[in-house]
Amino acid sequence: MMKALSILLLGTVFAHAELRVVTDFEGGNAEVVSLDQTAGRLRIMPALREGRGWPCWWFLRLEGTTVGQEITLEVQGQTKPFRPETILASSWCQPDQAVLSHDGKMWRQTSKAERTVDKVAVYRVQAEGPTLWLAWGPPFVPSTAETVLTQVKALLGDEAERFELSKTRDGRPVNGIRIGKADAARHVWVNARQHAWEAGGAWVGRGFAEWLASPEAKAFRARCCVHFIPIMDVDNVAVGAGGKESLPQDHNRDWSDAPYHPEVAAAQKHIAEIQATRGLDVFLDLHNPGPTDRAPFFFGPFGFERMTGQQRDNYQRWMDLAAAHITGPLKVEPKYRYATYVKTEEERARMSSGWARAHGGEGTISVTLETAWNTPHSTAENYMLVGAQLARALDAFLKEPRR
Repeated sequence: MMKALSILLLGTVFAHAELRVVTDFEGGNAEVVSLDQTAGRLRIMPALREGRGWPCWWFLRLEGTTVGQEITLEVQGQTKPFRPETILASSWCQPDQAVLSHDGKMWRQTSKAERTVDKVAVYRVQAEGPTLWLAWGPPFVPSTAETVLTQVKALLGDEAERFELSKTRDGRPVNGIRIGKADAARHVWVNARQHAWEAGGAWVGRGFAEWLASPEAKAFRARCCVHFIPIMDVDNVAVGAGGKESLPQDHNRDWSDAPYHPEVAAAQKHIAEIQATRGLDVFLDLHNPGPTDRAPFFFGPFGFERMTGQQRDNYQRWMDLAAAHITGPLKVEPKYRYATYVKTEEERARMSSGWARAHGGEGTISVTLETAWNTPHSTAENYMLVGAQLARALDAFLKEPRR
């Protein structure tokens, strides 16, 4: 009888455990608007990191939950301007499916959000223990990147070399890896996460790098060299900031003659050296697009339709091969799009793809892959599949001699 009573009292204690929102970890971000302990209803908005770009990314740990407890998470847009008189639209922080985890490692999508008339997204989830992790999308933080780089190096041994691109302005390392021989005939530069909130781009990069480290890619590694940076905007990823339109400028608008970010300056130096010594074949920048984009696509070069000769053939061949390999469930669009929202030539020149295009050779192609995040297929596993398919397209592209 006493044992049964003790179990009953213990269950009562857990049933009334206080819910607590925790964000003081790598990539954590949430501003609590309200928390109804009795109803298990939490409302948040992405916390504003002053000067650090869009308040759209959120990532939290909810402690004090019990097995089977129903939790209602409400997400609203940040109400404060991230720039003078500029408030970010709530759609950027309200994916149709957010993600949840019970251990902080394995992530799965929630059911589809309900939308209210006052522009709040409502996610209904169920806890399986004392802790529940919730996020905008599958998190990919600097420690995740470190794990990927360590594993790839361990698999490849002398076929790969890790390097530190630079230290950030806040003193964090921006790490990369060279896959293949430094004196290979063909060279490729790939970077992800120039906008910190775009976690899907880093997962695509992981799938890309892991394919390059696989037995299937042995012949590729013998003739090609890939320089890969999994996270460019390490500072903002680490503190859970959005990064895009950060002050004085974000990473993907910083590719000028005098970059603000040390990692951008270092990338420019490395790319220039590759071009001068071996020639740069391909520059790939990995991003996520807007909430209404439901399929991956490539931003191509302005003036593509007016291009002639071999340069146009190279870009078209890349598009054809990418479309043939990136086949789903996140299937890439078979035609280029163009960043027409960038209105001036001066700003286009400060974008990484524009800079690489201008500083490469006649045979260099420079493109940006935007992988859709707001679909039921936008999971870590499917992002990585896109990365592997992207790598196979690159393999096919580089099998032909440089033109």
